[in-house]
Amino acid sequence: MGEKSKKSGEIGEEISKKLLELIGWKTFLQNVTIACNNKSHVNESGNPRKTHGGDIIFIYHNPFHDDRTDIVHVSVKNSLSAPPSPATLKRKFKEYYTELQETIACAKHSKEIQDICDAYGTRNKKTHSGLLIWLHNEDTNLECDIKPQLSNVRLEEDCIFPVYLIDNSRAAFLIKIIDDISIRFSKKTSDFFYPQIGTNIYDKEKRSGNSLPLELIASDIVPCLIRSEDSTSVELVIYANQAFSQNSYKRILSYALKFSAGIIKRIYIGMPDYNPTKDEQAAQLARMHFSEREEIITIFSFKKSILSLLETGE
Repeated sequence: MGEKSKKSGEIGEEISKKLLELIGWKTFLQNVTIACNNKSHVNESGNPRKTHGGDIIFIYHNPFHDDRTDIVHVSVKNSLSAPPSPATLKRKFKEYYTELQETIACAKHSKEIQDICDAYGTRNKKTHSGLLIWLHNEDTNLECDIKPQLSNVRLEEDCIFPVYLIDNSRAAFLIKIIDDISIRFSKKTSDFFYPQIGTNIYDKEKRSGNSLPLELIASDIVPCLIRSEDSTSVELVIYANQAFSQNSYKRILSYALKFSAGIIKRIYIGMPDYNPTKDEQAAQLARMHFSEREEIITIFSFKKSILSLLETGE
């Protein structure tokens, strides 16, 4: 049992590292030991903790909030089997969530984290958050979505730090985005686009970059900027983790046109199940709601199939 658990942990760490690197989290710290400074924190044996083991720590300047640096504490959990029953899933989630809360609570006041922040050069405002990467390796459903089963989990009132979740479904969505960009726009360069959705007042932050902030990791809409080789033209592509319908496409069109601000003239919108053989008319009707806008908009599916051959070329 111990050997299987060790193997599962190693596989989870390897997958997580590669996933984070894909979304631009390339400079992170691993296996940082944080001294426990709260006597109420106990280990699995019920004894007071001496340390908290952080799997990964990533620090970045938040592009959505002025003068703020985010310190992200990543916890990796991996199972070689399918997700358990809903009751067990909820129990384990609460356990992992509490574990992250305790780690962050001690990390905020730890010398280890302060040294890291000093070396990085954090800004005046520092925000600590958790990222739980929780994966299941059973091969009949490698894109399983556990979030719906966790939607009504009751968490303790003293849990004060935000915690984001990457499960198989979210990981698959992020991987498909990176894969599609590398193929569809292979002759161009790309960045993630950071729309003005936070408390950014002074507009000092760059509006694009090569890493994905937590807010976009949790979002079902991920925008990117695509630049020509000579950087003379810029296009916007939006990946939406939503089933196609006329209404859902109309909402995404609204986001896209707002993000582009009338400056970007070519927009691509990717949805996982768009089928040009049966959805083209619905897409055209949705586009008519914005008939006064002159942008060239192309919808496509980022889930590859023979229908990908029907897509209009650039």
